[in-house]
Amino acid sequence: MLIPVILAAGKGRRLKSEVPKPLVKVKGKPMIVHILRKVSSVCDSVNSIVVINPDFESDFRNVLDSNTILAYQDSPKGTADALKRALHLVPEGSEILVMYSDLILITEDSLKALAELHKSNCCDITFLSGVTETKFPYALVERDEYGKVISFKEKKIPDFPPPWEFYIGPIILRKDVVEEYIDNLIPNKDSGEIYISDIVSLSLIEHKSVCGFVTENQEEFLGVNTPEDLEIAEKLLSD
Repeated sequence: MLIPVILAAGKGRRLKSEVPKPLVKVKGKPMIVHILRKVSSVCDSVNSIVVINPDFESDFRNVLDSNTILAYQDSPKGTADALKRALHLVPEGSEILVMYSDLILITEDSLKALAELHKSNCCDITFLSGVTETKFPYALVERDEYGKVISFKEKKIPDFPPPWEFYIGPIILRKDVVEEYIDNLIPNKDSGEIYISDIVSLSLIEHKSVCGFVTENQEEFLGVNTPEDLEIAEKLLSD
């Protein structure tokens, strides 16, 4: 079973909003609602898990339906830490689709292609990426001459000319693979956080099956972090 876990504990200070970032409205609906609608098209689970900051539980309860289960991350310790907070709610033997609440331009088509690749290739981990000539502060993906993923590094500065492949955000992981590595992750020396990309890196070292679907839609790179991003997202979703 594919279970959606939405990481939504960010406060969104750069958005200058009075509500947490996932509850900021785009086209009249909170971003978290847009994300839940998208993941419902690919996940066979009735329930969705949303990881939030417990300080805003009542705000989330006001917009989420009864099929949404809440997990809690009270301080920003990284994406892997947020996922860890939800693991006890995921049934054994399941696979997890992790989504970020601000990636509202990710399309249902890309999510379906991601899920299909994961299933058809029997992958342990499958991520969504894009190829670009623009540097993004995302995990850098490197492949060998046969297209096999050989490196997956958080915020690595490319040391080779473009085009570059970056991990955008959605990722499917087997629950048992997450459990194998989650307690052994080393916090980043600069941020003190642990990242989902570190799980991918360890999986590559131990020769797990790591697959990546490359989207050709450059709009999907946009995460809504600033008022300018919000304006762009509103326009693109209106076109």
